[in-house]
Amino acid sequence: MVKTSLISIRQLFIYPVKSLSGISLQKAKICSNGFQYDREWMITDSDYQFVTQRQIESMATIRVEIDSTKLTLYYPDSKPLVMSLNFSHKKLVKATVWQDRCEAYDEGEEASIWLTRHLGEYKGSSLRLVRFSPNERREVPDEYLHSEQAQSAFSDQFPYLITSNASLDCLNTSLILDGASVVTMDRFRSNVVVDGLDCLEKKTSYFLDEVNDRYRFAMKKPCTRCKIVTIQQDTGVVRNSKEPLATLIKLNMSGDEKSAIFGQNAIISRVASQMTLVEVGDQLFLNV
Repeated sequence: MVKTSLISIRQLFIYPVKSLSGISLQKAKICSNGFQYDREWMITDSDYQFVTQRQIESMATIRVEIDSTKLTLYYPDSKPLVMSLNFSHKKLVKATVWQDRCEAYDEGEEASIWLTRHLGEYKGSSLRLVRFSPNERREVPDEYLHSEQAQSAFSDQFPYLITSNASLDCLNTSLILDGASVVTMDRFRSNVVVDGLDCLEKKTSYFLDEVNDRYRFAMKKPCTRCKIVTIQQDTGVVRNSKEPLATLIKLNMSGDEKSAIFGQNAIISRVASQMTLVEVGDQLFLNV
């Protein structure tokens, strides 16, 4: 293996409610489904089919806070929605995210009314908020794991998404040359943003090992991007429906010559203890 220790973690994020705004952290706890609270909640229609910014761009404008007792959602000029983290007296349902049907707890009528009032109905259906059941296991597909094990909550497929500032700089340089507007990292909704690594999107499997051997990220699949990266995350507005997707395809970061790739989907393949934290400033080795 080739090792380098020039990589450092610059930003950490969680997204407690899938497709709502993220929360910037200085440290994040490694849990069985990803960072603690990440994508633990999800908005659905009345049939418990998942809904994201792909369908409702303004979801980006709902701000989220979480602490040890409550989840709070904020919409401009509106009373916040506050929900207890206690599971008691909540209805157990089956919610669908992509091809997976998962046990989840419905957060109730107040949450449904609040979300529907601010985001509108989706195809004639009111919106609901569900929370991933602590008894549920949603496995990452075996085809990506090579005898390893990993699971996630309501993320698209993998528990971690890692991006690099070098890739963002490369993308923005190309956007400027093409006369397009630059984009910010929040469009890519990463969990971990690193400095010192300019080959993040390459196809070959590799690892990022914390220098004191506290944890290891295993890169499993370059991340194919969708419409969400065209949405300004502070306003929910799409000013250019083609960018940065068209430029990402042209840059061909992963070498497949046809996909808009940015970042890597990852799992934790080694962790020192159940109390291990990932922190801003952590130094990493690249193992290829």
